[in-house]
Amino acid sequence: FDTARSNNGGAEAINGLIELHRRIARGYRNRDNYRLRMLLIGGGLTHPHLK
Repeated sequence: FDTARSNNGGAEAINGLIELHRRIARGYRNRDNYRLRMLLIGGGLTHPHLK
C-alpha cells in the first residue's frame, strides 16, 4: 500500500482520549451529558467555565 506518508495518528489520539474518559465516566445515566463530555475531551466543543 502507498499511503503518501499519511497516517491515522490524530484519529488514534482522539480515540485514546475518548476511551480513557469512557472508562472514567462509567455509570453515566444521561446519554447527552456523556456525549457532551466526549466532545469537550475531543476538542469539538468548548465550555464557558474552561476559558
